[in-house]
Amino acid sequence: MLIRLSLAAVLGLLVAAVIAASAAAGVGHHTRATAERNILHAPRALARWNSRLVNPQTHLIRTHVTVTCKGVGRGNRGHFARFACVVRFEKLRVHMTYVAQTNHGFELHGRKRAG
Repeated sequence: MLIRLSLAAVLGLLVAAVIAASAAAGVGHHTRATAERNILHAPRALARWNSRLVNPQTHLIRTHVTVTCKGVGRGNRGHFARFACVVRFEKLRVHMTYVAQTNHGFELHGRKRAG
């Protein structure tokens, strides 16, 4: 009887741990470098923001385009769910919010300029 009770308790704790882990996995957390790299590897998304960021002949990101991101909200050891990013090319500045998703996905949202 005691063995069955302890097995039921262990099984209950295991199920609770699996449910908690799956709930936490709903939001992705990326590092700053991952966010910057993902933006630079998305030329079609950047072309929608501003066509000057992409070379019209090759459809690749132009040289000297830089991305700088800062984590927004509460992070965990350098991993954040959202980043405030600025894409720069010459005098052009494009402000966007990077939202991390599960399975290494992300979304880019518009941001109003400060000031």
